[in-house]
Amino acid sequence: MRLIQLTILILTTSFGLVHGQGLVDGFMKGEHKASFAVSYAQEAYDTYYVGKTETRNPNLGTISTKSLNLYGVYGLGYDLDLIVSVPYVHTEASAGYWQKQEGFQDLAAALRWEAYDYKIGSARLSWLFSVGYSLPLQHYVIDAPVAIGHGSRNLDGRTLLHFKAGGFFLTGQLGYIRRGQVTLDRVANYYDPSNLNPNSGSIVNVPDVTDAIVRGGFATKHFYVDGWVQRQTPYNKGTDIGPGIPFPTNAVGFTRTGANLFLPIVKKLGINAGYSTTLSGQNVGKATRVSGGIVIGI
Repeated sequence: MRLIQLTILILTTSFGLVHGQGLVDGFMKGEHKASFAVSYAQEAYDTYYVGKTETRNPNLGTISTKSLNLYGVYGLGYDLDLIVSVPYVHTEASAGYWQKQEGFQDLAAALRWEAYDYKIGSARLSWLFSVGYSLPLQHYVIDAPVAIGHGSRNLDGRTLLHFKAGGFFLTGQLGYIRRGQVTLDRVANYYDPSNLNPNSGSIVNVPDVTDAIVRGGFATKHFYVDGWVQRQTPYNKGTDIGPGIPFPTNAVGFTRTGANLFLPIVKKLGINAGYSTTLSGQNVGKATRVSGGIVIGI
């Protein structure tokens, strides 16, 4: 089950600009147990949402994002885990004048605590809490269609209910992501004054979001498979995308769905694959993503 547990982490971590399925899941690692993984993901879209209206821009063509992701999870105790993720992201447009962007995006870390574990016959119901933090690893462009990230420091708090019965599991989680302010490289000519810091015209507020995820599937020593739905909603007021140019103050939201599969190869090595698509959105690309990776248990 060690590889299964890290596989869920790999398949749920964010890539690129679209926040993924959260950094935490309902499966605890176990005291002094660790796993590591390398995963590759590719995401693309030629349609995006201005507000909630679908739009295409021939001057952008297709926006594609590729990322190489490093992951680790370590059991600090039987009920406490540390999770760390670092992605290297490459983003480019097939048309227009935007230069491709690439580099390390954000370092993200989270503590996951299993507060309660109830036995219900042969099944178990767990109640978990987590707190996470992320920050940019380098200075990168944040107000372009090919930006590799938001550029903000984020505090992520969430709670989860995790039900297990044999190999079947069902997990629901609800989170709130508090995003920090960002500093622009240039004077902005498109913004909502309510999102400007009154002390400096070059510092803007990135809207917070709420995040809800429901995931169900089967996790056994022979395989792992799941299906999931995620809804991310802007919590406070933000702007809409300007004439083809996204901005840090944009209110970003989406509904996404997808599925994941993991197969062990040998005792401490396995491979995984994932697919997801955007059902609806707000100031975000209508993206489809595929991913795959190698998982190593220790």
